[in-house]
Amino acid sequence: MPPITAFDTLDKEIIKVGGKPVVLEALWSGDTNGWYLLLYVNIIRSRFLIKREEQHLLGEVTLPEDSAYYTDGRPTVAMVAEELGKWAAQKYGLTFYFPSRDNADEDCPGWAERHLGVHCEDCNKLMLLRESSHLPREVCYSCYLNRKSNESLRNADPSDHGYNFCLSKNEEYIKEGYCTKFEDFTIAPFIQDKVKARLTSDIISTITLDQEDILVLKGQLETTLEGMLLAYEMPQIDERKRRFIGTYKMQYGGKEYVLMDRHNDAHTEIASYISNIKTAEKAIAEGYTYQFFFKQGITYRDDAFLRFINYVCKGETSLFAIHQKYARQLNTTDISTTLEKLEKIGCIVTKGEQVIITRLGYCIV
Repeated sequence: MPPITAFDTLDKEIIKVGGKPVVLEALWSGDTNGWYLLLYVNIIRSRFLIKREEQHLLGEVTLPEDSAYYTDGRPTVAMVAEELGKWAAQKYGLTFYFPSRDNADEDCPGWAERHLGVHCEDCNKLMLLRESSHLPREVCYSCYLNRKSNESLRNADPSDHGYNFCLSKNEEYIKEGYCTKFEDFTIAPFIQDKVKARLTSDIISTITLDQEDILVLKGQLETTLEGMLLAYEMPQIDERKRRFIGTYKMQYGGKEYVLMDRHNDAHTEIASYISNIKTAEKAIAEGYTYQFFFKQGITYRDDAFLRFINYVCKGETSLFAIHQKYARQLNTTDISTTLEKLEKIGCIVTKGEQVIITRLGYCIV
């Protein structure tokens, strides 16, 4: 499946299909590795007096490396798809169909199924009715999550899950990873005893692994990886799956390994170990320590405020902007109390009317 990075790439794929393009569809697809935004073209192919409509997969909309996943609260890849759709509509006079532009959602009907769709009560997005006793039928899944989010915000539900891993040196912090559960870190089995021994009762407990700890960890990772590589097998991809599964190469120990980018747990694990060894090598060579952040007593409201300041406002905003952001869900007292708590535990500082996230606040969201 070719990556669609620009209109030139898209145009070549449309031309390759042939026929008269009438509809370009942008539809989300997801698996355990994440979300993919796929482009399909519906064409009319004429042969004598017979016209036949066909759908063809063109490829996945792909961003350049180091691109931000979100831009102004929307998936960046969706904004790229919109531009591609505009160009295609201008050149071919086709219809661009993109039912879920603001968030990833695979419960939207394709072009041929759109007559089966109903509109979400909250966002008006066209969606397919789901058969679930656990989810409401009147809203899409994204809006259901928004409703749950607002409820958790109002109730200040506990939100101690989620662990960030940073490289730290002096006042420099580099985020290296995030897991909902600590045990999901590849390195967790090797360091969990040290981490448990160093936990404190603070609302935010910062656990540091020094250079000696990292040296020991690196050796353990290398030993485990060497065992995995003894069982390494080159990818064997069924021809029918080649457009959905790609490969990439990683270097380790002077050798090159070709790995599948999905649907191969052994390859995923090998890649993770190689990446973690490289991280350890970087830390040792450049004098970084590892830092993990454990939370106990952080609420969903605390987390939401920090994420708003850090990600939406780029680390600094005004008291007015925060009050305006949460005016519909919270009263003035709730907002002020939350800000006071975050400042007390060292996650933000206020300077007059300005609110600035601290290094600690940055590291836990």
